[in-house]
Amino acid sequence: MAQVMVNFRMDEDVKKNMEQACREMGLSMTTAFTIFATKVGKEKRIPFEVTAQPRSAEPRQPRHFPPELQPAGTERSGLIQRRERLEELCTQIRRSLTVLHTAVPASITGLTMERIRLLCGDELKDKAAGVSKACKALFIGRSAGLLEKKDLSILDGYADGLASIAEELSDLEHTLIPAMKSCPGTDSDGFALYERRLSEISQRFDGLAPVMQQFLNSTACGSGAQAVRARLRQAAAPVETPYVRAALENLETQVLRYCDALEPQTASRLESDYLQVLELTLGELVRSEREGSDTGGQAALCLRAANVLSQVISGNGQRRQEWSRRSLEAEVEALERLAAMRGDVSCGIEPEM
Repeated sequence: MAQVMVNFRMDEDVKKNMEQACREMGLSMTTAFTIFATKVGKEKRIPFEVTAQPRSAEPRQPRHFPPELQPAGTERSGLIQRRERLEELCTQIRRSLTVLHTAVPASITGLTMERIRLLCGDELKDKAAGVSKACKALFIGRSAGLLEKKDLSILDGYADGLASIAEELSDLEHTLIPAMKSCPGTDSDGFALYERRLSEISQRFDGLAPVMQQFLNSTACGSGAQAVRARLRQAAAPVETPYVRAALENLETQVLRYCDALEPQTASRLESDYLQVLELTLGELVRSEREGSDTGGQAALCLRAANVLSQVISGNGQRRQEWSRRSLEAEVEALERLAAMRGDVSCGIEPEM
C-alpha cells in the first residue's frame, strides 16, 4: 500500500502531552494517528465522545506558583485568581477551536467551509496561542512583581474579553457542529453566518492586544495625590469639630501641591502608614462626637497626626522641587560655560535688543 505524507498544525501543549502519553504506551505519534485514522475510516465516526466539558477522573492537583505570586495578602491572592482565570479561559478557547476544526467534514466543499476550516485550524489558533503566551509572560519572573503597580481593572477587562470569546466559541460548538453533521449536501453556502461569526471572533482577538498594552502601560489607581486626597476627604467628611476640619482642609491643599513630587518610598509610607493612622484617629473623634462625650483628647490627637502628615508632605515635596530647580539651574550654567568655551557666545556680552 502506498504511503502518503500528512501535515497539519497542532497546539504545542497538545503535542507535548500526546508525545508523553504515547511514550508511556510504547507508541509513536505516527502509530497513534494511524490507529485513530483507521478506526474513523471503518466506523465512520469519531471513536470517542466529544463533549462541551472534558471529564477528569483524578482530582485537580494543587497549583504551584512562583515565589513572587505566593499568597501573602489580598493583593497576592487576587493575582493568583486572575492568573487562574486567564489560564482556564485560554485552555477553554484552545479546546473549542480544536473540537471545531476536527469536526469540519471533508464532504462539505466551497469557499465558505474552507474559510471556516482555515479560521479554526490556523488563524484563530495562532491568535489564541499569542494571547496564551502574553498571559503567561505576565506572571513570569520580574514581570509578576510589577503587576501590583498596574491598574488591575484593565486586566479584568482583558479577561472579560477573553471570556466573551470563549462563550461564543462554546455556542458555536453547540450550533455549528450539529449543522455540519446534518448537512445533506456538499454546498457550504448555508454556513455563511457561521463564517461571519468566526471572522468577528478573529477581530475581537485583534482588539485584545491594545487592551494588554494599556494594562502594561498603566499605574495603579490607588496612588498619587488624587488618591490621597480622596481618602482624606472620605475620612474628614463626618468630622464636626471646626478646628480639626480647618486643619484637614489645609492638609488637603498641601497634598495637591506636593504629594506627586514625593520620593517613591516616602509616598508609599505616606499611604500605608501615616495616612492610615490619621484615618484611625479621625474615626475615634467621629465616634466621640456621635456619642456626645468629650472630644478634646481625640481632637488634639487628630491635629498631631495631621501635623505629621503636613511635615512629611510639604518638607519632602519642597526639597524635591528645590532639588529639581537647582539641577536645572546647574544644567543651564554648564551650558553657558560650554557655549563660551566653544566661542559660540561672547562671554559677558549681552545680546543686542
